[in-house]
Amino acid sequence: MRLAFVSCIATRAFPAQPVWDWIRQREPDFLVLLGDNLYLDVPIESKHPEEMSEDEFARHLFDLYSELIHQPQFSALVKSLPAGSVWSTWDDHDFLWNDVLGAEAKLNPSYRAKIRSSTAFHEAFRRALSLSLAPNSFPSKYDSAEFWPPDQNALTTPSVALTNEVWLHLADVRTWRTRTWLIAESDRTILGMAQKYQFQMAMRAAPDAVHLLASGSTAASYKRHYALDWQWLLDQAAAQRTLILSGDIHRNESDAFFTGGFPLHEATSSGAAVKDAVVVGKRQRNYGLLDIDNDRIAISLFANNQLETKWSRVLSRSAWLPI
Repeated sequence: MRLAFVSCIATRAFPAQPVWDWIRQREPDFLVLLGDNLYLDVPIESKHPEEMSEDEFARHLFDLYSELIHQPQFSALVKSLPAGSVWSTWDDHDFLWNDVLGAEAKLNPSYRAKIRSSTAFHEAFRRALSLSLAPNSFPSKYDSAEFWPPDQNALTTPSVALTNEVWLHLADVRTWRTRTWLIAESDRTILGMAQKYQFQMAMRAAPDAVHLLASGSTAASYKRHYALDWQWLLDQAAAQRTLILSGDIHRNESDAFFTGGFPLHEATSSGAAVKDAVVVGKRQRNYGLLDIDNDRIAISLFANNQLETKWSRVLSRSAWLPI
């Protein structure tokens, strides 16, 4: 089984995106988009999204999702994969804007309306991806009923069996996220209690499987600022073989963390089509691959289609240690 993973895609700023051709040539079975799939706030062409009306914000979302869906190289990759093979989650730039905290944003009435819109659009994007971008799988107008449900729930966070022994858990790292200053450590969270409980139950139901946690935020974000969520991650990983797939930082990295049981592993691939600071600095064209068989997992991270050996790893599935 081969799974490709990417994050940070600024289609409007970088309309040519060879990373999708490179991934397609590697013939993956699955593709996972790890957030910042589009940039609502970069570049600012007229108004910042915070200043837009709800109608303007919905039009903006529609335009950006449509541009990504119709980007020729991206579209060709998704259409080459069977239905149900492409998954996505989000981070700040497709939730609202840079570094926004969902727990606080939900308290602002004007932000709440925009969160409803961004959630509805991302769920529609997911449905289109799940249908391999089949004709009419994404609504053709910004005011289609699918984008304006009367009761929009928070983004769904499914746990998906890719095979009988490999599970993908799609985390929402924005809706429940709190600040990290002027708030007690016991009240800080990225994932929120309900989401953690849901993932915990799903992981425990498949104790011998490999669990891939798709997180827009890197493990460092949990470790440095959210002690309870970090300890929760370590506790799950100690008992179940867990690999975090993360994005956000516009470069590739890999890491591992001691838990007292199985180690917690992380593979980060960020910057499919951005520069160091989105539109400033060195151009990044990064992607990652997992090759999973009965005995091992090979983590391969690529920059400009060249393997970055310093970040690539091979893990034993039984020992859950590097080979």
